[in-house]
Amino acid sequence: MVTIYDIARRLGVSPPTVSKALNNQPDISEETKKRVRQLAEELGYTPNSSARGLITKKTWLIGMIYEEDHLGVGVEHPLFSGIMNAFKNKIEQEGYELLFISKNLGDQQLSYLEHCRYRRVDGVLVLNGNSENLEIKRVIHSSIPVVSANIVFPNVCTVTSDNVTPSREVVRYLYNLGHRRIAHISGPLDYYASAAVERLEGYKLGLKDVGLDYDPALVIHATHWNVTGGYRAMESFLHAQVPFTAIYCGGDVLALGVMKYCQDHGISIPEAFSLVGFDDYEWASYSHPPLTTFRQNRKAIGEAAAESLIKKINGENLPHRILLPVEFIERQSCKKI
Repeated sequence: MVTIYDIARRLGVSPPTVSKALNNQPDISEETKKRVRQLAEELGYTPNSSARGLITKKTWLIGMIYEEDHLGVGVEHPLFSGIMNAFKNKIEQEGYELLFISKNLGDQQLSYLEHCRYRRVDGVLVLNGNSENLEIKRVIHSSIPVVSANIVFPNVCTVTSDNVTPSREVVRYLYNLGHRRIAHISGPLDYYASAAVERLEGYKLGLKDVGLDYDPALVIHATHWNVTGGYRAMESFLHAQVPFTAIYCGGDVLALGVMKYCQDHGISIPEAFSLVGFDDYEWASYSHPPLTTFRQNRKAIGEAAAESLIKKINGENLPHRILLPVEFIERQSCKKI
């Protein structure tokens, strides 16, 4: 088995230098780190996590809390799965392993905090959960470093897309196409869902920017972040007989529900009304019509969350919020009137 002593001998440096280089310590030059990592890979060096733990006082485990029943979305949801994969890849590059924090451990029923302490995780990512969940609050208020992604928790560094600015800009975009009756299908507000709240806030600011009054009749809060939620919201709009010429959906899955309703009832988009989403899931470019939307950078969110949590583990202070820009993707679901 190759050891750090073998690498040190080949490079003519000390074993502590090799150890620090492999653990990305700041007092080692980037050139030395590169040489050490390159030779370690060539020799097939595999770090001994137990030995590393004795030296660094770490387990090199990072836990992740994901409540599948929160917001009605599972772990296969394209936004969360994209963030999760990027987060996992990033922490693995830094030598950490990802552990799913569950309340079931064999035949034992444990709280999230008990599981974290049992496995002695170095830090925790909360990727999906209710901010009022007492078990998550206990983890946050413990001594374990915690970062969240996409869901805002009080007193926790949260990495999210900028929800307000694009929601503000989309109103002007639709206004410039001639629309004056711009509706909004928001995500559910049953919990403190920051994305739904902030996108609604941006929508209201956008109306103010172009001199349009906010009309509560033009806003419907979907029951869930899914296709059914969008379908039922569209049904509610038509039953209420509220006139509109454009709809801004707070998520692509909601927009897909709107499209499905229109398909079932012979309504043509964008001939009947213009439609904009938010997320840019893979299918958005293949929908009929292709959906105009905002692209969230799932990879950037996951990587920023990983970098922030590792900084937190190493004792660095973090801002309360890290906002990442989104990209406007114009397709064929809107038209000038």
